[in-house]
Amino acid sequence: MSRKSQQHDKQFKLDALKYVREHPDLTQEECSKNLGIGLSTLQRWKSQFEENDGDIPTRGSGNYSSDEQKEIARLKRELRDAQDALDVLKKPSAFWEKLTTAIYTEVAAKIEASKVTKRRVSVSGMLKYLGVSRSGYRAFTKHKPSATQQRKDAIKQKIREIYDSSKQNYDAPKIAAELRNSGEKISDRTVGKYMREMGIRAQWTKPWTATTKDSDFSKELHNVLDEQFNPERPNAVWCTDITYIWTIAGFVYLTSIMDLYSRKIIAWTLSNNMEVSCVIDTVNKAKARRNTDLPLILHSDRGSQYVSKAYREATERFQLSYSHKGYPYDNACIESFHSLIKREWLDRFRVEGYDHAYRLVFEYIETFYNTVRIHSHCDFMSPNQFEKLYARIAA
Repeated sequence: MSRKSQQHDKQFKLDALKYVREHPDLTQEECSKNLGIGLSTLQRWKSQFEENDGDIPTRGSGNYSSDEQKEIARLKRELRDAQDALDVLKKPSAFWEKLTTAIYTEVAAKIEASKVTKRRVSVSGMLKYLGVSRSGYRAFTKHKPSATQQRKDAIKQKIREIYDSSKQNYDAPKIAAELRNSGEKISDRTVGKYMREMGIRAQWTKPWTATTKDSDFSKELHNVLDEQFNPERPNAVWCTDITYIWTIAGFVYLTSIMDLYSRKIIAWTLSNNMEVSCVIDTVNKAKARRNTDLPLILHSDRGSQYVSKAYREATERFQLSYSHKGYPYDNACIESFHSLIKREWLDRFRVEGYDHAYRLVFEYIETFYNTVRIHSHCDFMSPNQFEKLYARIAA
């Protein structure tokens, strides 16, 4: 089976470099892994960017002020430092379940820190001021947790790390799968119990809102897909849809195309309107990035953009499929993704406008959903990992 090499347009490269600059807490290797590209590729783009005064010599448009970006990066680092300092005072609710133990833990940490800074601290004074006993503190420092408690604490630490690396999105089954992949023997139920004790949980969704515009209910449009959501190879079935994103400046609209084999978002466009040109741009991106030599079904709803002449011309090599009249569940996979990106990511932010929304969508899709986030459909692999496994087997 012939394969098309992965190509990245100029905008993606600039967005990728911007992502690196805005995440100084990550190494270049971690950034390249999140972006789904090689470390050498990222370094090459960085060199091109620096050698061309903030530009990359590829087709497309886009230029950034190097001095301005440095100043923004500096301010963001300062803001992160301030936030880190505030987070010390904002412990999760589970931290306060046993207040006395929590106080003893903080006092012990303060004493350990003083050994490094050589600053003398009064243990008795702190305990008296905090209203806890010296004898209780001495017993706390001498207490050694049991082997069972030590394992439980270690598991909870791993749960926290997996939960945070998933942008606080994974539920108990996904975290349990990650733990089992690392060699731990643990059930979904136990992970769920520990998560409740820690006061953490997966994100929850908001009510769905329709965005289909001027639906075409003619009998000429056929549902070729017929809810067969599990094709046997990549680039056999794509599905596409448009969703709105609320911002302070007004709505913006995300057009996405998903490959149903891996549930990967293979192309997306963010726009200020729902015109057919936005859909065409997304289709052209997908065609440029993927191999379309074999028969391919492209499924959508009956919105006016998807029944237009321009859309039919752009997809003339594809077999078009449309949801049944008034039945959006035929396009459930892409609808589910649009619900997911809002639930797991966008709903956390007060989105200022188009540029802010674009950065958030880029970070979620290109550095998390496609490259890191595990899916039960993909046997708890990311879409990129699932497609690479297929390529190795098919080779």
